[in-house]
Amino acid sequence: FFCLVGWWVDLDINRIVIMHKHFYFFQTSKQLKKGYIMTNYTYSLFITLIIFITKLNAGIIYVSATGSDEEGDGSVTNPFETIQKGVDVAIDMDTVYVSNGIYEGGIVISNKAISLIGESREETKINQPISSPQISIIECEAGTTRVENFIIESGSSNNGGGIFSSESTIEVENVDFSNNSSSNNGAAINSIESTVKVQNSTFSLNTCNSLGGAIFVDPLTTCEIYNSSFTNNGAWHGGAIATIGGGKLLVQGCSISNNNAAGYNPNPDYDYPTFGGGGGIYQEWSDSLEIYDTEIINNTAETGAGGGIAIYLSNDIIIDNIILNNNSSSGPDYPSGGGGAAFYRADNVLFENSTIANNVSNDNSGGGIFIGSESGLESIVIHATFNRLSIFNNHAMSGGAIFCWSTILNLYNSTLAQNEATNSEWSGGGLASHYVTEPNIINSLFYDNIPNSIHNGYTQTPILVTYSLIQEEWDGEGNLIDIDPLFMDPENEDFRLQLASPCIDAGTADLDGDGEEDITDYNGSAPDMGAFETTMAAPTGFTLYSLETYVTLTWDAVSIDDFNYYIIERSTDPEFADDVESNALLVTYFEDHELEYDTEYFYRLYYVAGGSNSEYSDVLSVTLEWLDVDGEQLPTVYALHQNYPNPFNPVTNLSYDLPEDAMVNITVFDMMGRVVRTLVNGQQSAGYKSLQWNATNNSGQPISAGLYIYTIQAGEFSQTRKMILL
Repeated sequence: FFCLVGWWVDLDINRIVIMHKHFYFFQTSKQLKKGYIMTNYTYSLFITLIIFITKLNAGIIYVSATGSDEEGDGSVTNPFETIQKGVDVAIDMDTVYVSNGIYEGGIVISNKAISLIGESREETKINQPISSPQISIIECEAGTTRVENFIIESGSSNNGGGIFSSESTIEVENVDFSNNSSSNNGAAINSIESTVKVQNSTFSLNTCNSLGGAIFVDPLTTCEIYNSSFTNNGAWHGGAIATIGGGKLLVQGCSISNNNAAGYNPNPDYDYPTFGGGGGIYQEWSDSLEIYDTEIINNTAETGAGGGIAIYLSNDIIIDNIILNNNSSSGPDYPSGGGGAAFYRADNVLFENSTIANNVSNDNSGGGIFIGSESGLESIVIHATFNRLSIFNNHAMSGGAIFCWSTILNLYNSTLAQNEATNSEWSGGGLASHYVTEPNIINSLFYDNIPNSIHNGYTQTPILVTYSLIQEEWDGEGNLIDIDPLFMDPENEDFRLQLASPCIDAGTADLDGDGEEDITDYNGSAPDMGAFETTMAAPTGFTLYSLETYVTLTWDAVSIDDFNYYIIERSTDPEFADDVESNALLVTYFEDHELEYDTEYFYRLYYVAGGSNSEYSDVLSVTLEWLDVDGEQLPTVYALHQNYPNPFNPVTNLSYDLPEDAMVNITVFDMMGRVVRTLVNGQQSAGYKSLQWNATNNSGQPISAGLYIYTIQAGEFSQTRKMILL
């Protein structure tokens, strides 16, 4: 059987015609005479094994600018000259490996799943001007077609200039797309009915006349983009990326900057509006959009909405941990709200853990965010939750930070500061609420917005404000009115809270009022108001000293108001998920004598001040091991350790290590270099040593507070440390 497999592997599985339903396989000479027919199950396993091994043995076809299509055979020593020749020869699962050089495009990969790999992105170039996509991938759905390590430039066609994908599954990695153009959609990548994954790639100076200056995602395409950058791309809508009509888009770990959407209003239908724009990203009538860990900065919608992001008539939007800064939308002739982001009839929006700053909606509303239906029907209301947003220094006619129209908005734990609404009638420097909008504002912080924090332009619906700091009076419990939140450094856009802030522990963990906590990740007695939960820095100087049968841990003293105590935790689990033991301490050292040999222990430290916990220190670990050296465990190097506690009064501990017998002298000096106390002066055996000093001199008299130096001299080894007597 395995001999037969070996014979098959040397063949090309795609060029074998199976002539019979069964294969014959012989185990013995007796079976050879009468034959043995495989069962269907054995047959299936046999074919699966063949295909698997064949994949592992997929071929590599080599292409070089110095090769030859006529005389080459695609081997490493005799490569083809053109990429198209290598593609034509390749079969499923083959790799076409392209050496550094300059190559002609217009490459077509049809009905086969291959890998097209360049030697390096910097030097493997498909960049000759051409009136077609540089690479077209057509009907390659049986497997994944990969394109990796290329510069792809100067393609131009109605179907995109860089890569055109139709009915295919493709992965693009480490590719530089620039200066491609399209008279229609997707100058760099135009995807039709495809599955597209893009990683570690760059897109710059690509332009198209319609949707998606860099990437276009059609209604039947799913597109995922990771760790890629989009700079100076342009389109009518969606300067960098556009998706329409059901297309699914995920963007993670990307940078989208200085892109431009130049288009005007494409669909003024009052009930189903789309107003163009989307300097960075444009989405219309799509099923989902997810954006994570991404910067969207300095993008422009010249005559449309959403300088950074424009979304119309779409559902299930998730945006988490983005920076949406310095974007702008413009155009008095058409609705152009949302200098940072515009959500028109975009339902189920979750936007959290992000910064929205320095965006401008010129001649319209929502300097940071516009969200609404733009419908005159009371029955059409959209839903959104904004959580942990820091929104500052945004400008618009109304709703300097946020403008809402026909929206049910939950605004949780967000900071809106220094935003401005320029129209006094529409107003709302922080938030403007209009037409059937019901904001539910909890644990949020409004400060220094012009001319006010919140404006209700539709009094038939309520604005609910609780446990928030606001600039003017609103009904609701737990609110703070027009007081200084004590930001860290608002002039330099640091809106974290000082430890003395009245907003610390002033929020609520019960968002829905059912008596149970909806927020569990907070310090102190309650969540803070605003976007940032205040944390205290971890203790410093956390150090571990391993002695013969125990360990000593020391750290620097914390000088902070309302200090309560330290907590040191020990576990045998590095994640501290279980087996955790805690000790509360008022001193800056801890000795752990409850240790077993050959077991690794992990330690971490934090402190409690005013009922709140600091951040954790780094994790330290130790394993006490048995050493067979005359029955004793001995150090391997000389060492003099930091005393503990330090500062001290009146007793401190000093420890030192001797790897061998030595004449030892340990002396304490004052800062003038005068001898204060000789602690050790004599021959000592090897080992881990420790002693105590009670802050007296050689005459037994107490010494004054101050800084002292202690030194060790053991053989040729010497070391000096400092200590403080309080």
